[in-house]
Amino acid sequence: MGVSSLQVANPSMGTVTRAPQTTAATPAAAGVPFARLSRQGQIFGPSVAGQAFGSLWTPILKPVGGYLRSLKFYITASGGSRTAATGSADAPWNTIQNFFLRDPFGQPIVQCDGYSLFLINIYGGQVGALGLGNVPNALPSFSAIAAGTGAFTFKLEVPLELDSSGYCSLPDMNASSQPQVQVQLNTSSVVYTTLTGGSADPTLTLSLDEPFWMAPVDNPQAAPADVGSSAQWSVVRAAAGVSSSAYQRIQLPRVGTYIHTLILVLRDSTGARIEAWPTSDLTLWFDGVPILMETLNERSDKMFEQYGSQTASYAGGRPTGVIVYTFRNSIQSFVSNGDTYDLLAPTTPATLLEVAGTFGTISNAPATITTIVGELFPLGGIPYTHLAM
Repeated sequence: MGVSSLQVANPSMGTVTRAPQTTAATPAAAGVPFARLSRQGQIFGPSVAGQAFGSLWTPILKPVGGYLRSLKFYITASGGSRTAATGSADAPWNTIQNFFLRDPFGQPIVQCDGYSLFLINIYGGQVGALGLGNVPNALPSFSAIAAGTGAFTFKLEVPLELDSSGYCSLPDMNASSQPQVQVQLNTSSVVYTTLTGGSADPTLTLSLDEPFWMAPVDNPQAAPADVGSSAQWSVVRAAAGVSSSAYQRIQLPRVGTYIHTLILVLRDSTGARIEAWPTSDLTLWFDGVPILMETLNERSDKMFEQYGSQTASYAGGRPTGVIVYTFRNSIQSFVSNGDTYDLLAPTTPATLLEVAGTFGTISNAPATITTIVGELFPLGGIPYTHLAM
């Protein structure tokens, strides 16, 4: 790829690319689409019961004999002897302090906390369909924190493939070269604001199911288009703090390839999510050029248009302190996994990406902006060329 310090994909080993975006297109390949040759399957992955809050879980994934599409992560809190429980603002999702998924050579593919993964499920465009499976607290399996015992159940999906063709699914056919998962759990004092009565906290049951694309029996050499490309998620905090009632341009980290989604979370100095985004001059800047100037109401309406009515349960139609910019709306006004990637934001390591405006009153200043970045690292160059394969 011309950048020797960055990892190049090795699909046979299940590794993914980390080379930056280029301008060289891959020639179209004739033939039958991979999804037509393959079938979707799923196996039960690792599971553990009796896990304590605050502990570390390092499960061993099973080889699927194909291409890993995602990981379905179920967490259930049960048991204990508590009689009064109240969840914190980010609960129960913040049961996960850190989730790391790395390829077999240790390259991060997904690194995020539980609340960020909750937002990725809603706004990443890789989980379910709009209003149909992409909102974790609307799933049939979801059970909110019980006021007495503190019990709960939820599922979060760890997305890998970028669309339903299998693009960016992870090769996983080598039992000796498996992706690595590490889950650091938060303590019960972070998940609950109140957990009293009795003497024993609930314990956790954790399980990872593994959906995958099967290797085609009649054509085992067939693979998803541009295999070795990867859709990655990272959570990074902006370096500059946000002052109360001040105009600022805050530089956002994580540039250098194609960006498909930006989820921004504003938190005060105590870590609480707050509504202090600029209301009249919210602006997204690329390389010193204001490309999107709008009011906060316009951004909220746009999110509603792009993601549907499932966000209406939140104040203002979105979670407190959260705004989203998507570049996955090339063919429709709303986010779709049938997107052609024409509108993805190409960036280089030198790209200056900023959000700006006059921020509102912040009682516990300075606030911070956490950036949840959805990135595409295409192996073959320009991402939409894979659609012709």
